[in-house]
Order: sequence, then C-alpha cells, then structure tokens
Amino acid sequence: MSQVLRYPCAQCGAKLEFAPGTTSLVCPYCGHAQTIETAPQEEIRELDFNSYLDKARLNTELETDAAVHCNSCGAEFTLPANQEAGRCPFCGSDVVVPAKPEVRIVPGSLLPFQVKERQAKELYQKWVTSRFWAPNDLKRLALRHHAIEGVYVPYWTYDSDTVTRYTGMKGIDYTETQYYTDANGNRQSRTVTKTHWYPAAGVVQVAFDDVLVLASTHLPPKYADAMDSWKLGGLVPYQADFLSGFRAMRYDTDLASGWETATVKMQPTIDMAIRADIGGDRQQITSKSTQYNDVTFKHLLLPIWSGAYRYRGRSWNFLVNGQTGEVRGEAPVSFWKVALAVLLGLLIIGGFFWMVSQGSANVDTSSSGYDVIESVPH
Repeated sequence: MSQVLRYPCAQCGAKLEFAPGTTSLVCPYCGHAQTIETAPQEEIRELDFNSYLDKARLNTELETDAAVHCNSCGAEFTLPANQEAGRCPFCGSDVVVPAKPEVRIVPGSLLPFQVKERQAKELYQKWVTSRFWAPNDLKRLALRHHAIEGVYVPYWTYDSDTVTRYTGMKGIDYTETQYYTDANGNRQSRTVTKTHWYPAAGVVQVAFDDVLVLASTHLPPKYADAMDSWKLGGLVPYQADFLSGFRAMRYDTDLASGWETATVKMQPTIDMAIRADIGGDRQQITSKSTQYNDVTFKHLLLPIWSGAYRYRGRSWNFLVNGQTGEVRGEAPVSFWKVALAVLLGLLIIGGFFWMVSQGSANVDTSSSGYDVIESVPH
C-alpha cells in the first residue's frame, strides 16, 4: 500500500490544497503557496488495449490516498489529503467505510481544476435562475448556500484505426411531371421526385482519437455524458499534488466495458463515412462489419464540481465542469407554470378553430380530389 501523501505548509504546518486555475498548492490558513514541480518533458502515454486485457495482474499500483466506499450509493472515492472522513459527494450520505485494497489501473493524466468553488456556485445559481419552467421559490432557494464538492471523475479515452466493409443501396433521384384535374375541372401539373436504387458495397477507413467514455456509474450519465466542452489539450501527467483538497473517484466501469461503450459512440461517424462513400442522393446501409486496429487507451481524471439540493422532499443533482464552467443538471418543473401554458395553448387552438369555422360557414365547400392523367419522367 502506498504511503498516503500529505502536503504540510512550510510556514504554519497546515495541509496545503491545490488552488484551481494555478499550478500551486496553497495554504487555506496563511496563504503560503508552493509550486507543483512537474517532471520536464514528461509525456502522456497511450497504453496498448489488448496487452492490458491479457495481463493476469496489471502492472499498476494502488491509489496514494485512502479510498472509501459509500454504503448508500456504492460510489468509491479517495479522500483529500487533509480529510479523515466525509460525506459522499454524490448522494450526501455520511455512511462511508474503507474500501478494500485492490490492484487497479492508475490514472496516467488529468485536467487540473480551473474553476474555483465560488465560481462554480455562481454558475450554478445563474443556471437555476435561467430555468423558465422552474418554480419561483426554487430560484430564490438557489441564491442560498449549497454544499458543492470538487471531485476528479474517472474517464477512459480510446484510439483506434477502423476498417469497415459494408453493403448497401445508392439512391439516385429523378423527377416526373404528373398531370391531373382539380376539383374545379381545371387541368393542373406538378413535379414528383422518385428514386432509382442501385446496389453498393465498399470499404471505409476511419481513425478515432480520444473517444471519451465515463468510467463511473455514480454520476447521472445523461448529464456527465452531455458535457462536451472538455479541452483535452490541457491534460497534464498525473501527479497526486493536483488532488490535494479534492476527492478522486475510482472507476467502476472497467477497461473492457468502457471499450464497448466507445465502439457504440464510433458508429455514427462510421455510418457517415459509409454514406459519403456510397454517394448518390440517398443511401441505405444494409450490413457492415468493422475491424478495430491499433487500439490504445488512457485512464484520466477530469474535474467536476458535484452538488445536490433538496426541494419538496426530493434530491436534485447538478454538475459544473471544473475546467470550462459548463453546467448540467436537473431542476423541478412548476405545475402551475405548465398548467397555465397548457391552458393558454388550448385557448389559442380553440380560437383558431372558431375562426376557421366562421370562415367555412360563408364558403360553399365541395369534395376535392384529383385524377392522374399521365406521368412524364424528366
């Protein structure tokens, strides 16, 4: 088991914490700052996927901080270096116990926090107050103090050169002129688009770089996955110094499961390449088979401010991107606002039909239809 790292202040002896937006550890009491020393020209390595899957015991080490397990929601995370106990940042439970030591893939890189706690709270308040359908009293509640936790969240990224063989159909559009007689006995014409279909087959190659996959099941996936403002060019080699004062989650989506998710994420891009290769005006894909070559991965930590609040007996979660400030979350909907909107919509629809009925009463309606006389292809 690795020694738990502590970062004593050189001036007062208190525990130093990483200061978001800097490359320094700062004392929360006396303000003394200490620069984080990084290894010169250290590279962030891509690891061979198949080699790691084939190893009976991974060539890894345990996390440097003590890991704890939440008995309520099952999340596992490390405690900050200056904290002996604490509540779960995801469900708010105080029932946390030491997690079992185990060999795991340790992170190779991370994005340091750039957004400070105060900024994260202000971004959350701005986001809540911008929710049109949220109850008015919730917006007032948002201006009060809410607990928010800085957490490094585990992700996988995957690279692969793909080769996909496919079969499908190419559609070529053409037009026909149709002539018909309208309800008043007048001869009219219109142009109709139709499609000739031809068989197609081929091979497309698509290279993927850094397909990002969330490696935790304890964040709301629809919000964590929706965060699309990450700038992975800011990754730095993993150093425990950046975790001081923050929690770090342990992954519970393993390397193989993450790869399955990554291949699903690749499919829309592969389909676009196939459709471009088929060409024509329309395309149909009837079968495809993809070979994944040179698969590599990284295990990294990304910074998220995680918060929750209770409103009328229910817990609501929100996340703030610790690098860019992007906010994702959920907010309750006001029943009265929705009811008023529905009522207003019904009044508008009712008024429209009333105007139509009044206009129809003054018009002699007759049956309508048309008879196709001929179609002339162009």
